[in-house]
Amino acid sequence: MDLWVLTLFVFAGLAGGLLLGLIGVGMALVTVPFLTFMLPSLGFNTEASPLIALASSMVIAAIGSVSSLRVHQQKGTINWGLIRLMLPASLFGVVLGSLLVTRLPALWLQCIFAAFLFYVAFSMLKPSANTAQLQKTPSAQWLRWFPALVGFTGSFIGAGGGVLMVPFLNRFMAMPKAVASSVAVGFPVTVFGAISYMLQTAPVSHPDLIGAVYWPAVLGMSIGSVVAAPLGVRLATIVPAALLKKLFACVLLLIAFRMLLSF
Repeated sequence: MDLWVLTLFVFAGLAGGLLLGLIGVGMALVTVPFLTFMLPSLGFNTEASPLIALASSMVIAAIGSVSSLRVHQQKGTINWGLIRLMLPASLFGVVLGSLLVTRLPALWLQCIFAAFLFYVAFSMLKPSANTAQLQKTPSAQWLRWFPALVGFTGSFIGAGGGVLMVPFLNRFMAMPKAVASSVAVGFPVTVFGAISYMLQTAPVSHPDLIGAVYWPAVLGMSIGSVVAAPLGVRLATIVPAALLKKLFACVLLLIAFRMLLSF
């Protein structure tokens, strides 16, 4: 593999890690669109590129969540009792979703991810709701099965599903604990999802693929995100978060429209 390609992946990881540190947006929002558009120039056909992008993003998310999980554990903000309740269904959902993703046409995958980008963008543009009044904790049955939907959704966006899990948990617990518990669920979900994608039959023949995972992208973008995320955290104390969210939401909308128009 050419050094310039690996360097390009590192720079993409730097951009994703910087945004992750600045506004807490998952790497998948950068990884999946970038790889979807980049892989055809590396010899992959357009039908296989969306699946490879999702699978590789899942591995990158698993690697990136290790440090976050350690920090939250040190702070003691993870509700482990809740995690034990939610985790089995989450793992079932992500494995089921990853099996289904490999059987869907590329156009469907791009449309699903574009819809996800629209959802995140409009969520960022919407004024923040007042969460001072927490709701009653949902029933144990609801807590057991809603995570299955989160894990299933995560397999279609190449991440652990935190974009759905955090708002759900924040309805009945404070935001720091909601984020921490979401990370604790998301880590094994991304690991199981990554393993599932690696065990799948490769969508095309390529020496750098393990299953549907493209390892040069995983290596370069993981390095970039690990380096840039701490810088993003520091910049977040200087740059207004509200302005950043609005600007990034506009970028997401442009990417979503580009993905829909690329076929």
